[in-house]
Parts: sequence; structure tokens; C-alpha cells
Amino acid sequence: MLRIVCMALVLALQAQAVSLVTKGKSDYTIVVSALAPPSERRAADELQRYIAEMSGAKLPVTTDAQPVKGPMILLGDSTALRKLKPSIPFGEFGTEGFVIRTSGRHLVIAGGRTRGTMYGVYIFLDSLGCRWFTREVSRIPKLPTISIPDTNEIHRPSFEYREPFFTEAWDKDWAARNRTNGNHTQLDDSTGGKLKYHPFVHSFGSLVPPSKYFKDHPEYFSLIDGKRRAERSQLCLTNPGVLNIAITQVEQWIREKPDTTIFSVSQNDWEGWCECDRCRRVEAEEGGQHSGPLLRFVNAVAAAIGKSHPDKLIDTLAYWYTENPPAKVRPLPNVRIRLCPIGICIAHPFTACPRSAYFYKNLQAWSKITNQLYIWHYNTNFSHYQMPMPDFDELAAAIPTYQRLGVVGLFMQGAYPPGGGGEASELRAYVLARQLWDSSTSVSAAVDEFMEGVYGPAAEPLRAYYDLLHAEVRPPYQHIWIFNVPNYSDAFLPKASALFDEALRLAPDDATRRRVLKARLPVDYYALLRDTEFHFKDGQYAPANLAALQSSAAALFARMRGFGVESIREGRALDLDEKRYAEMKPLPAITLENQWWRADIVPDLNARVVRLLRIHGYTALDLMRRFNPGEGAYPATGGLTATAHDDYYARAWDIRWSIESRSKDSLVLRGECDNGAALTRTFTLSAGGLHTTTEITNRGSAPLPAALQVRSELMPGDIDRARMAFQRISGQLVEEPFIVAGQEPTGKHTWTGPTRPDAAWTLRQGGAVDLTVRFDNAEAERSYLNWTAKAWPGVTFGLWSKETTLAPGASLQIVAAYTGADLKR
Repeated sequence: MLRIVCMALVLALQAQAVSLVTKGKSDYTIVVSALAPPSERRAADELQRYIAEMSGAKLPVTTDAQPVKGPMILLGDSTALRKLKPSIPFGEFGTEGFVIRTSGRHLVIAGGRTRGTMYGVYIFLDSLGCRWFTREVSRIPKLPTISIPDTNEIHRPSFEYREPFFTEAWDKDWAARNRTNGNHTQLDDSTGGKLKYHPFVHSFGSLVPPSKYFKDHPEYFSLIDGKRRAERSQLCLTNPGVLNIAITQVEQWIREKPDTTIFSVSQNDWEGWCECDRCRRVEAEEGGQHSGPLLRFVNAVAAAIGKSHPDKLIDTLAYWYTENPPAKVRPLPNVRIRLCPIGICIAHPFTACPRSAYFYKNLQAWSKITNQLYIWHYNTNFSHYQMPMPDFDELAAAIPTYQRLGVVGLFMQGAYPPGGGGEASELRAYVLARQLWDSSTSVSAAVDEFMEGVYGPAAEPLRAYYDLLHAEVRPPYQHIWIFNVPNYSDAFLPKASALFDEALRLAPDDATRRRVLKARLPVDYYALLRDTEFHFKDGQYAPANLAALQSSAAALFARMRGFGVESIREGRALDLDEKRYAEMKPLPAITLENQWWRADIVPDLNARVVRLLRIHGYTALDLMRRFNPGEGAYPATGGLTATAHDDYYARAWDIRWSIESRSKDSLVLRGECDNGAALTRTFTLSAGGLHTTTEITNRGSAPLPAALQVRSELMPGDIDRARMAFQRISGQLVEEPFIVAGQEPTGKHTWTGPTRPDAAWTLRQGGAVDLTVRFDNAEAERSYLNWTAKAWPGVTFGLWSKETTLAPGASLQIVAAYTGADLKR
């Protein structure tokens, strides 16, 4: 009975709260090992700092080499800790796990020596209400008394690799306090280091540089369309010489960077896979997937490296053309696959969005063949860092799904320009950091606490703006993509502006007002893009009020620079956008029209037919794909164009166009090139449609390599219902949909030889007018087709002449007619 009473008393005492500070006073000492690594010493300093800031009590910090009287906060493994015989399972923590445990009056925070104990301190401070929202804004509560209940908690991060990739997230202190460990952060030895990559990605050009090897060994590089190519090529992954060079190069990287964990063996950032017989044979063995030769090659490199460097990992991508998993080969244990959902809709959870179903299928398939899967996710508009982007619903669902399917690392690529300043970058970085540590984090709650912490009394209208923005893409769905300009409702901008006006009114001080003004930049930028739309009027193609637009642009860009913004699109400095608006001017436009058709042509946009309207009484339907301002090279986007090249893979020639002759229903444009070529584009309207002839003539004195391309970018109507229809030269009839359930909502074909369309190709529009492109088989050596359901859906049909060399005075032409499908040529 006495034993039972004593045990009950012990349990009751253990259940009592431990008071670390009482009314600003404390008898606790922070104790670390005399052999503590730098991250644990930092943890002690940070704990001392923030307890003092919260309570006013500055706890002494000492090592276990000194005797300590009174209660202790024990950080990390130490002699003092072991005297308590705590039975802490250090072997189960890895580098970043930890335990927070009370032991009598003592508090133990101990974990993996790399970063575990340090993270334990930050989680402990987090539990007391401390938050580090941005590099400049934190919330440290005032707590004269700090008491904690009896506790015994083990924590491990949801993912081993956690990188919110935003300029604002690279700061060392912010990254450490928010427990990220990515390659690009400024973390160092004092924070336990980080997970290092080299090179970070797209390493084929560094593994086997074309400048070094192509001249003597073209066979090391991709065979594309019958030729070995150095430009925009990949590697021949079945060539033994390429494998030997790659292994040697990775070995050299390891010698040069011995503290790096992961070495990238990954494709260049374009297509250009090898089409040689060996590579095609491997693809066939791997279910027709381009990922097959890649993963076999990466495994071979990893096997060789693993023998001498078992602690190193080899990374590659499942990206673009390699996103689908192979049928047979499996990643070795020291291989990390980074799966890249570059094509998904970022407005909705990919588990439920029909436009993203293809990726969810790939994710599930990859997760079945490796338990070491990484993800390269996308969290910004790369063409417009300032674009309002409602992707938090997608992020809230994606990260728990990734963990559920066994993903172990996440690279969350956001806006990363010098100076930062991407739309909601600090909010995204904060929320993502919390999700990456604990995938069960409530995104809505994290958004609320960020808003309250950063904007104070102005938080309510800013949270209302956040909800307004996300309502634009919630059912009924509008899909959003990482390169396109969204079509938000006409009500969005006035409502958003009113909410920011209210937030400015409520901001309590200059610092908060400045943060509100910075958060408003994306709304003003979207308004600027809306006003940049070009219109046809009085023989010109231009924005409605160009002078006012240029003034607004100059003022907005000046405000951006005031916030340190140096770039608003990936890889492009802000001064180029400033220059584009400053030099914007009206473009001369020519209209051809009859009772059935209208064509609006802008010579200065590469002799482009910007609009082709089919007239039905008092209505007219534009058959050309629409692009929003800010997409591609707008306004030089879409329509009917022609380009000239040295060959199919060379850049287009620069052409200066002028008017040679015109009438109500016909136009002849003349183009001049610096290489001696002259081009003629002839447009003629008839009842049947638009007839075009494009001709290159070599006016120079030397032979001229040449290939001519004629391209049409078409509006498919309802792309989910639209179809392509044609007869091949072989005689086969083809009628296929563009969009297939479960597949990515984009695609492409290239047709040569007997697979080519026989003199005609038809777009059967979903619920709209059909359009047929007619041409001469003798002039069109090959044809191609691209389509997309992203932003304004589009279908691109193009024709190529043969690749040839024009003798002086010789010519090359393509005739193409664009007609209603029911009308004869």
C-alpha cells in the first residue's frame, strides 16, 4: 500500500506544470555539452535570447564541464543529461529529429547533432507563440511567467529535404528558425549546415560539355532527325563513352565539393532526346518511355559512385519528356528522382482537377517504384512574378498528398530574382516552411497568423483580398498555370483595389503601410496588363490609351524599384520591361474584307494575320487563338505567320517587312533579310477564305541554306470537344480528339513521309466553325501540330518546306489556304 501511495504521489508531481520563469524571475540554467556542435551552441543562445525577450529573465548558459545547482534546461546529449538516465533514443532521430521532455523540474531538448537539437529549441519556442514571419517581422509574445506541462514529445520533420525556393527564404536566421534546410539557403556550420547539391540541376552540359567533345565525338550527343546535334541536344545515354566520362566528372565534383550530399545527373532544360537505334531500343523495352534510357544511365553512374562514395547520392529529373515512369528499371537506393509537375493546374488540388489527373497518375506510379522520391513543385508565375496567383488551395492539398505517397523531399520553386519581391513570396515561404516541417499544418490558420502578425489591424481586408482572389478559381473552375495570364472577372480589380484602400486606412504605422503597399503591387500589375491589350482602330493596332498606359507603367515600375524589385519575370531584368513599355507604339494595320471574311494584318509583327474572322450576317467569329497581354512576345503572338530558317532547328531569320501593293481583298508584303534573301507574302480573300503564298528568293551571290515555315495558331472553341481530322498520304483516315481524360492537356505531333496529311488538315471546332488548312504536298515536306488547353486554348498547325540550298536567284514557296471545312479550295 505504501508503494502505491508513493507512486501516486510521484505521478501527481510529474503531471504538474514546470515553471521555467515566474514573474520575470528564473533559477534555471541552460546547459550544453562542452563538445556541443555549433548548431547546439546557437540553440542555447537563441533560447536564452527569446526567453529573455518574452519574460525579462536572462538564463545563464553553461556547459556540462561546470557544476550546476538548481534546475536545468538541457540541450543536446551531454554528461549532465546522461546523469539523469533519460533513455533518449538518439539513434532514432537521424540528423533532424528530437525529443522535448520534462524530467522532474528539468527540461530536456535533445536530438540529432546536426540540426535536431536546434530545431527542438525552435519548436519549443514555437509552442510558446514565437513566430518569425519574414526577415524583418516576428512575433515574440510577452510572458512574464513561462510554464509548461509535463511532456514527452518526439518530433521528426515530414520531409528530409525542405526548400521553399524564394529569395526571401534564403536568409540564414529565417531559414533556421523556420526549419528549412535547402541548398540555396545561407545556412552554414553555425546552423548545422544544409542539404547541398552540385550541380543543382540540368547538368548534362556540364557532365559532357559539347564545346569539349562534340567536334571529335559527335556520337556522344543526341541523334535528332537523322543528325548528331550539339545545340539544344541531350546526351546519347546508351553510349559507353558518355557513361565513362560522366562517372569521371562526378568523381571530380566529389573531390572538389566533399561536403556536398547530392550530385545531379540530369537532362538539359529542353527536349532533344537521342533517337539512335540503341536509345530507341531501350525506350521500347521500357514501355516507350524516354525515362527508361535516362534512369538506366543514372543508375549506372550511381552504381559506380556508390562503390567509392557510399554516403553520396545521385539525383535526376522526371521532367517534361521524362515525367512518365519506365516500365522495368527501378532507381537504385542512392538515386533520388525529382518528379516535376510543371504542367499541372496550380489552382486546384491535383488529386481532383481533371487538367492535372495525368500528374497524379505519374506520382502514384513513381511512388510505387521508389521510396526516395523528391518533388520539384512550382509556386509562382514564371512569366510574371507579380501576377496575383491563387494557389494556396492546391498547396494545402498537395503537400499532405506527397507525404502520404512516400515523398521524402520537396523543392518548392517560387520567385527567386535578385531583390525578391514576388507576389506573396513571404507569405508563401512562411506557410510552405510550416507545411514542409509538418504536413498536417492548417494552411488557413498559418495564413491567418501571418496576416495578423505582419499587417496588424490591416489584416482583415488583406485576408478578404486573399479570399477574393481564391474565389476567382473555385467552382465553377478557372484553371491557372505557371506561365499564362489568368482571366479574372471584371469585378476582381475594383473589389481588390477597395480592399487595399481599406487596409491602407487601417495600417497603424509607416512600416505597416509600406508592407500593404508592397502587397498591392500585384493588383496594380494585373491592372497594367489588362490595359496593355491591343485593339484595331483607324488603321492601327495599339492599346486603347497608349500615353496613359506608358505613364502608369513608369509609375508602377518606379514603385517596384522602391521595394527592391529587380525582375518581374524569370531570367529578365526589370529594365527590359520598362524599356518595352517606354518604346511601345501604335503599329500600322491593314484590313482585308469581303462579305464572308475579314483579315487584320500587322506587317511589323512579322507580316502576321492577327485576326481572321468568319462573318455570318451581323456576327463574326475570330478563328485565331487569343492571347492575353503579357503572354509570350505579345502582341507578336498567335495568328498566321511565316518564318525562314537555315534548317528546321535554326533560329528564324530577322525580316523587315514593307507593303508592296494592296487592294480591298488582297495584300502583297515584301521582306528583306541581311543574308540576301527576299520574301514575299501574298494574301487574298475570297468567298472560300484566305489564300496565302509565301516565297523566299535568294537575291545574294552565294548559295543559301533555307527552310520555310508557315504557321497558324487557331482557336479550337471548346477544346474538350474539338478534334483533328485529315487523311494521310498513305490513305489512312484520322479523326482524333485533342484532350483525352487522364492525359496532360497539351500535346504535339510531327508528320513526315506517308504519315503526313494529304493536302488538307481540318480543325473540327467544339461548337464553332470548322477550319481547313489546304496546301500542296509537293511544297510541304513535313507538318506539325501542337495543342494546349491552358489559358486561352489553342491549336497550332504548321507546314515546313524541305530543307534545301537555294542557288542565287532560286526560290522556295508554300501556298496555304484557310477555308471553312465545308468550302472547296
